[in-house]
Amino acid sequence: MKESYRNIINYSISEMNAAEDQVASISESMRQIRDLSINSTNVAYDGNVATLGTYIKGILNDLVRNSNADFNGKYLFSGTSTTPDNIKASFPDMNNMPYEIVEGNSTDENPSGLKVVFKGNMDNRVINKDAHSQEIININPNSLFGEGGVKYFQPIIEMYNVLQFNSDGSKRETLDSLSNEDKSKINEFQKQIANNLEVVNKNTALFAAKRNRMDSVGTQMSEEIVRLEEVKSLKEDADMPRILTELAKEENALQYSLSTGSKIQKYSLFDFI
Repeated sequence: MKESYRNIINYSISEMNAAEDQVASISESMRQIRDLSINSTNVAYDGNVATLGTYIKGILNDLVRNSNADFNGKYLFSGTSTTPDNIKASFPDMNNMPYEIVEGNSTDENPSGLKVVFKGNMDNRVINKDAHSQEIININPNSLFGEGGVKYFQPIIEMYNVLQFNSDGSKRETLDSLSNEDKSKINEFQKQIANNLEVVNKNTALFAAKRNRMDSVGTQMSEEIVRLEEVKSLKEDADMPRILTELAKEENALQYSLSTGSKIQKYSLFDFI
């Protein structure tokens, strides 16, 4: 039974390591977007804001791709909806991945119509570490991307809208510059992204600490299994003399029986009359 628990723990640790790697990529993408947003307000980038917006959208696509990462065919950041069959799309033309960028109708507040939708759930995935305790092994979507699993995407999309569209909703020309109002909005969005990134990094550190504890439990369990095998082997070794003695007795008895039988066979019935 302990070996079964150890195997579960070791597999879970591998999955948690994979999740940490993906979150590291997600954090890096968020940092890049923040850096680009700060650069966009610099006079040196006047005339290149639309290009920066296009670049940010590309990083947003990377973010969503990392958010849809899986480990051995199971999505890492979608709660207990870990397979394509578990993902319930709101519309027929949506894919069967947990996160997706969709383009809706243009509005004054959202001229691009872009939004990120989450199709998983907020349930925690739990394993039995032993007969008496359990552990959560996934990063909850709320911890990774805020309320509803999508909140942290919003300032990124709003940033993209400012860089790609004028205040009247028209598409920016290639050499357009930002107004002071635009720069003020971008400054607010980059602060939100910075705060969100801090929360993501904090939650990732807590997750890593949990994985380290799991690693320690797995190591202790492996050592205990080895000790039990050693004790079992010692017990078997300790019984060997007794087993050999019993075998010797049985062999002597057999030899005596065979010897007696051969002697009896030398005599006939007349020898006993």
